[in-house]
Amino acid sequence: MLVAADLHGNYRDFLTIAHRFERLGEDAHLLLLGDLVHGPYVDPSSWPQDAPHGHPLAGRPYRDESPAVLLGVQLLASRYPGRIHVLLGNHEHAHIGGPRTSLFARDEATALEQRIGIEASLHMASFFRSLPIVAWAPCGLLFSHAAPAVELLRIEDLEAIDYRRYIAPRRTDKPRSTKSSKPGDHAARLLGQLLWEHVLPPFKAQSLLARVNAQIAVYGHTIIPTGYQTIGFEQLILSTSFGMRDEHKTVLLVDLDEHYLTVDSLRPGIELLPLYEHPS
Repeated sequence: MLVAADLHGNYRDFLTIAHRFERLGEDAHLLLLGDLVHGPYVDPSSWPQDAPHGHPLAGRPYRDESPAVLLGVQLLASRYPGRIHVLLGNHEHAHIGGPRTSLFARDEATALEQRIGIEASLHMASFFRSLPIVAWAPCGLLFSHAAPAVELLRIEDLEAIDYRRYIAPRRTDKPRSTKSSKPGDHAARLLGQLLWEHVLPPFKAQSLLARVNAQIAVYGHTIIPTGYQTIGFEQLILSTSFGMRDEHKTVLLVDLDEHYLTVDSLRPGIELLPLYEHPS
């Protein structure tokens, strides 16, 4: 299974990922960790030449091609049924009830919907509502868009998530008062945590992974200038496209018949691979 994160409307990178996937053979799967949409509206001629590593406009200039990326993903899924998997990211969620994102426009969801029109916007929203929030692989990996810092009591709690109900992650470790809690608040908090958290302390990761019978959490959402970062023995943050220079863009390739016990099992040059084998 080939895994990639955070395209943000970069059609060139999507085509490279699709080509890599197709070269893997008839048993291969592709998993995209969300945030397919919402890229820069900056004209490539005015793209900053000295943007530091990790800056949203670092790397090769491109202009947002979110509609082409979405169409490409859906065509790929129809060509390879059951083998293309996409998780919901916070930028997709902005179109179906989540907070409006404003990375490159004051309201990126509205800007994209105005570009593609009402009919295409309704089709896009229907596609986003169909996306799962997490994925498990039999090789011991748990995947999500952002750091899965969820207060998970039972796996079944994830099934209760309603994409129309969202509560932002709290910024304190103080216990949350339950006096004013409403039915569905726990699921709404889980959604916020799964889409927006950047950091997952190792002890929380270990607790979550034990509940879902996995060993390693893999997620994107955060720009890692070197392409990936490990935390403890059980977390991998992957940066495939957004805010990256070509030579550091990284994909993950795992064998679903293997069993990965720690992040040390995900080796540079074998499981962790450059998106561009010969970056220009």
